[in-house]
Amino acid sequence: MSGGKLFPLLPGKGLYIVEGTPFLYHAKTSTLVAADLHLGYEEAMTRLGVFLPRLQLKKALEAFREALEAVRPSKVVIDGDIKHVYERLLKQEVNESLRLVDSLSSWGVREVLLVKGNHDTFISGPLKKNGVEVVETLDLGGGVLLAHGHKMVEGGFEVLVIGHEHPALQVDVGGARVKFPVFLVAPVEEGEVVVVLPATGAYQTGNPVGLSRENYLSPIMRERVVLEEVKPYVSDRSVGVFPLPPLKEIVPPV
Repeated sequence: MSGGKLFPLLPGKGLYIVEGTPFLYHAKTSTLVAADLHLGYEEAMTRLGVFLPRLQLKKALEAFREALEAVRPSKVVIDGDIKHVYERLLKQEVNESLRLVDSLSSWGVREVLLVKGNHDTFISGPLKKNGVEVVETLDLGGGVLLAHGHKMVEGGFEVLVIGHEHPALQVDVGGARVKFPVFLVAPVEEGEVVVVLPATGAYQTGNPVGLSRENYLSPIMRERVVLEEVKPYVSDRSVGVFPLPPLKEIVPPV
């Protein structure tokens, strides 16, 4: 099946997965949310002597085009890490970030925002010159807050949407290990919920989720959520969205 249908993730909060994509849709504000594009990854790897096909932007645009045809949002938010390299700004990062913005605008998106991630150094200037608002966090209203996830967020939300983690479920199939990027719905002891987005970047295959806190990248995941009750959701073009039981039922105990 092709993607494009909406799967109700937290419908009471207006949050839906766009099936077959790594994107979340906030229906109440007509906002499409993506995370961890890591544009410029190929140039960064070339500098290390590893030559990869330039797929990051191509694959991201394909996914955005499919999602936009399904939901036609007025706003797109990149929830951190539009670019890859920490310590400098690469030519590919600038060129491809601006090509992404131009493409989204040409497809009818009225507003593009970046919630700054830990990789988004030096990119604010070029993005702002091209009409992109750059923020630390974004309040969508109704208790839904967006942050990248590399820093702790204390209260002020009912649902916190983050990236940073690149979550994936690792499955052994016929002796081979296969990774499926997943959305995570993670309860917090105080009653809030954290939603973790899969990475958009084609080369960011994901960090396997489990019950060991030290394996998580985000301090929010390491310190605040109830890992045993975290529920993964596979979003795949062939099967749509496939909800899974809590981690305590599908991964080995620590």
